[in-house]
Formats: sequence, structure tokens, C-alpha cells
Amino acid sequence: MMMHHFHKTQLICFLAALFMLCGKVVDAQTLLKQKNISRMGIPPGNYSGITRINDTLYAVVNDKEQSEGFHLFTIEMNRKNGKIRNVSDRLVCAPHPVQQALDMEGICYRKSSNTLFISNEADQRIMEYSLEGIATGKELNVPDIFSIDNIQPNRGFEAITYNEHTRLFWTTTESELKGEDSRHPLRLHLQSFDDTMQAHKQFIYTMDSPQLAKKRNIRNHVKGVPALIALDNGDLIVMERELMVPRRLLGTCCIIKLFLVHPNSADPFVPLSKQLICQFKTSLKISRMNFANYEGMCLGPLLDDGQQTIILINDSQNRMGNWIYRLKDYLKVIIL
Repeated sequence: MMMHHFHKTQLICFLAALFMLCGKVVDAQTLLKQKNISRMGIPPGNYSGITRINDTLYAVVNDKEQSEGFHLFTIEMNRKNGKIRNVSDRLVCAPHPVQQALDMEGICYRKSSNTLFISNEADQRIMEYSLEGIATGKELNVPDIFSIDNIQPNRGFEAITYNEHTRLFWTTTESELKGEDSRHPLRLHLQSFDDTMQAHKQFIYTMDSPQLAKKRNIRNHVKGVPALIALDNGDLIVMERELMVPRRLLGTCCIIKLFLVHPNSADPFVPLSKQLICQFKTSLKISRMNFANYEGMCLGPLLDDGQQTIILINDSQNRMGNWIYRLKDYLKVIIL
């Protein structure tokens, strides 16, 4: 989740103007219609993370992959309007069998080492891999506060991002830690790591209050942070995702919000202020069956006019459904 240095000036100018809007939702973004990649020969998956390697090549993780590895998506985008033309896939697997259950949720690319870092929620480790899918034996030195014993079940590391300019990794747990003060149930800890893979700085991040938790007859409700993007100026884009599944399934919906935060100028003991960039909702109802549970995001390429793109990927639970209706694998492009 990085971008080339020559993009920096354009992006910083945009973000500076964005933050001057004093908390208002910026209406300068374009949210393109989600693209159904199920029609492009992409295999059904539980795609939970994406990172950009170059202008067309992206690494993608599947959180229920049966082997240690990742997918390499080639994404062809129209540089005039940001629309995705085509997507092709190649699975990269390590040659040895998996020794334990995997839950690979997030992925980021570090150009300086030409390697990928993958967050594994099953053991709360963030390990380095070659582009051939081989573990290098290196990993981020995760502080004890994020240990497997301190996270809520299945609510650990999902987000992982790296920026080549700041030379920092960033991660957080999806939901609050077990030991968190009960007065702050929405409080997360954004943790950075330096290029030596040692823990660097930590900041408090507070999620928005749930909008869907008060619905009746709920089968499942999830509120958390599944993805981050680290920017060249030290800022972060944070994805908040709220998912609600009713007992009868019809009415299932997902709310996605993207926020901008500035950890460089923040007090580590005070929750970060945040700026809403954009939000949207997907639903499963008779009048609108566009449901998608977005879990991963990264910076995409610049368009011909200099506008920055963000690419989101959803988890279709292996295209869960039946002969009447099945979920689909989507990519969604946001133009800043």
C-alpha cells in the first residue's frame, strides 16, 4: 500500500485542502459502481486484503486459503475515468504444507525489499514473504498488548500497511482489546513499526458509534477497522466497516466509512481527530442486491488528470449463497 515519490506533492495538496473543510464530508470524491470480478474468471474467494506492487500488479490475500500464499491480480484500469477493464489472477503458494490454521487478513508491499508482509489473525503475527510465497523468517516485533490472549475472538490484526517514504508500517486490531476500559468500547490502538520491524509509536483511535446495532432480530453484527493506507506525509486513511446480518438474511447491509487521521501531529494519550472522506452502504434486499463486505483497500494508480484512486476489495465468503442468489466478488474504485 504505497505510492511512488513523484505522487507525493499532488496527494499532500489534496489532503491539505481536505482537512481544511472542518469536519464536513467532502463531496469531491467519485465512488464508482462496484465491479463484479466473478465474471472475469477470478475464482471464488474470501478476499480480505490487497496491496499495490506496481501500476497493474496487486497482491491479494484470501483469509481461508488452504495453503500459505497469496494471489497476484493484474488489474487493468481505464486511466481516463478509473473504471476497471479487466482482472486476471495467479495463485502463488509456498511449496510446503501448512503447519497450522491460517487466517491471513491483510497484506502490504515493501518496495525496498521487494517483499510482502501478511497479517495472520490466527496467531497475531505479521510475517514477511518473498514474491514467490516463501516466508523469509522475518516478522514485525508485535508488542505484548496485541497478544492472542488480549484480542477479542476473531477480532485481531486485519489491517497492515507500509509507506516507502515514511518507512513505517501501521496496523491495529479490528475491534477493541479485551483489557480495554469498558467506558471506551470503541477505542483501538494504531501501532507503527520502523524499517527494522521494531515497534515505533502508538496512538488512540476511536471508532464511530454503531448505526446498525439496535436493529431487531440480528444474527450477526460486526463493527471494526479492517484496512489502513499509509500516506507519504505520515497521515493514514482508516476504513471503518459495520456489518449487520438479520436472522432471515434479507436486509443484510454493510456501511463503509473512510477517515483521514494525522498521527504525526497528535498526542499519543489523546484520541486522534479524524476527517470523514467518504461513506457508502451496500445491501441485500429485494429492491437492491448489491451487498458487499469490503475488507481490504490500497492506493491505486493516478488517473491521466492526476486524480488519485483507491481500490477496495470485498469478502464474498467464497460466493456464499444458493441457486436463488449468491454473493459476488467485487472491486470498487474511489477517485479522490
